[in-house]
Amino acid sequence: FLFPFLGIRYLKKKRIAKFDRQLVDALTQMSAAFKAGLTLPQAADNIAKEIQPPLGQEFSLLVKEIKLGIPIDEALSNLSARVGSEDLDLVVTSTNISRQLGGNMAEMHDIISATIRERFRLEGRIKALTAQGKLQGWVVALMPLALGLFLNYWRPDLMQPMLAATFGKVLVAVIVLMELLGMIIIRKIVNIDV
Repeated sequence: FLFPFLGIRYLKKKRIAKFDRQLVDALTQMSAAFKAGLTLPQAADNIAKEIQPPLGQEFSLLVKEIKLGIPIDEALSNLSARVGSEDLDLVVTSTNISRQLGGNMAEMHDIISATIRERFRLEGRIKALTAQGKLQGWVVALMPLALGLFLNYWRPDLMQPMLAATFGKVLVAVIVLMELLGMIIIRKIVNIDV
């Protein structure tokens, strides 16, 4: 019952990650389009034609909404709600504010692009640094299981009476519970959000 939901969640997360990677290049292209004198709908149309899905597909929907007469602010908000990307939320908010206050759109898109690119670099570095902690957590968690299996194979005469007694079953249950708790704590420690 849960597999379809987990699969959809995994695919959604993967799509958003791909969208975020494409967004950096799209912001650079939009900045160049603004410097060339194009409007926001024209720049979005160029990006929709040049960049592969999912970003090209979503920007194509944005252009269609604008052509149907939906205000640009609302169309951008719809795009942000559809995709669910934090980076896109930042872009949409700053674009709407810049349009209302008359700011420099090209410079703003360059700054956001550089910020997102730097965040990707930091996330990669953090993943590399926390990989060792995650591996140590798995080794420490699996060691009692491996030791118990080894002892059960090597000296079953010592392990079978313990596993047959109620105290032994309770002891194994407590060990499993503490192992799961330890894995959760280690995951919380090494899970750093940028």
